[in-house]
Amino acid sequence: MSTTARFAAIRPLIDRVVPRGAILLSVLTLAGYVMGLIRDRTLTRTFGAGLELDTFNTAFVLPDLAFSVIVASGLAAPFIPIFSGLRRESDRAAFEFAQTILTLAVLAMAAVAAVLFIAAPLTVQVVAPGFDAERRDLYVSLFRILCATQVLFAASTAIGEVLVAERRFFFYGAAPLMFNTGIVVGTLLLAGRIGIYAPAVGAVLGAALHLGIRVIGSLRTPFRIRPRLRVRTGAVREFVGLAIPKIGSGPVEPLTFLFFTRVGSALATGSITTINLARNFQSVPVSLIGIAFSVAAFPALAAAYAANDRAGFVRLVRVNALTIGLLTTAAALGLAIVGPFAIDLFFRGGRFDADAVARTSLVLAIFAISIPFESLGHLLSRAIYATHHTAWQVIATLVGFGVTVLVTLGLAGPLGAAAIPIGFSSGLAVRFVLLVVVLARRIRAMPPTPPWGPAASERP
Repeated sequence: MSTTARFAAIRPLIDRVVPRGAILLSVLTLAGYVMGLIRDRTLTRTFGAGLELDTFNTAFVLPDLAFSVIVASGLAAPFIPIFSGLRRESDRAAFEFAQTILTLAVLAMAAVAAVLFIAAPLTVQVVAPGFDAERRDLYVSLFRILCATQVLFAASTAIGEVLVAERRFFFYGAAPLMFNTGIVVGTLLLAGRIGIYAPAVGAVLGAALHLGIRVIGSLRTPFRIRPRLRVRTGAVREFVGLAIPKIGSGPVEPLTFLFFTRVGSALATGSITTINLARNFQSVPVSLIGIAFSVAAFPALAAAYAANDRAGFVRLVRVNALTIGLLTTAAALGLAIVGPFAIDLFFRGGRFDADAVARTSLVLAIFAISIPFESLGHLLSRAIYATHHTAWQVIATLVGFGVTVLVTLGLAGPLGAAAIPIGFSSGLAVRFVLLVVVLARRIRAMPPTPPWGPAASERP
């Protein structure tokens, strides 16, 4: 039997347990992480796990937080359910809604980036109070360069939501690969001349490439990129109503790592870089499985809810949760075992010595505990968003963040950097339990599936 015939034979089974587009997203995410490893290897070999790289990583924190608050958190929850519902009725209304949201996202992020650029010196005490005067000056300079990336990301994120709704997953998933490529190119070409400023310039280049690949993807859809501000519509009002509560939980991830950075700045030198490297490894299975499968399932979940197809909605949640849970548990065990070898292989050398490898491996082994909880949290959150609801998801996320802070602070003294992944895993476990409770309540509130017609989630 040929390879094509074998694939055709198992394709129905794959379609039952894997949402359409998930495998493509996983492959592209893996390619992005390979480039991410190349990025981290380039940075660590060039600058070591020391003061310059710690400062560069720290300079990312607040701009990323601002982007999450202003753009990413608000777009993630309501855009696809609203856009998909409009598309069922009128293409023009759907595309005008998308153009309006794109315009608002860029304008809002540009205004915030300008404020951050001016206020950069005032942010050091918030982000890294342990920095001395020399590192503070370097931080401010890098911070101001990185503010530009967030405006580009705002446009790219809005266009990316359209691509997901239209199931153009290649151009959506290739964008992070482009961003990492920009950092690598900038570092290799410019580090000898401008030092640690090279990866910051590369980050701006990478953000432009991130946006560019999605602009190219949008040309394959009926959607056209143009400025528009039709804000007095029911769709925009609903979007704002759903986005405002979501903004309460959207910044939690960058706030979490802002908090970790603050704690790490008072620990041993190199702790911030150790935490960032371990988190980068931990996030690989979360992105390859948890995020990729959840993003691919989101349009089908939204369609099932819009059609009042409770049975189809429950089936989608159950099948994807089982698939994600099994795969990410296996990945967590595998990462805890092979992580030290991978860190040694990719990063040991130059100024990154054996002690740095050992510290990073320990932190990674503890971070691995969080992988299934974080991955399933992405699916459960999107399932809740599909029901046009955000408030209880926000509460669950904030409670989990509170647990993370309390556990980390309680253990930082005796355990050092190891307290950070312990606190992270504890908070995500609590959040997961609360999300299960919230989703169960939302499902019970759905009307029973009508006994006629095909399930919405099974329609092409």
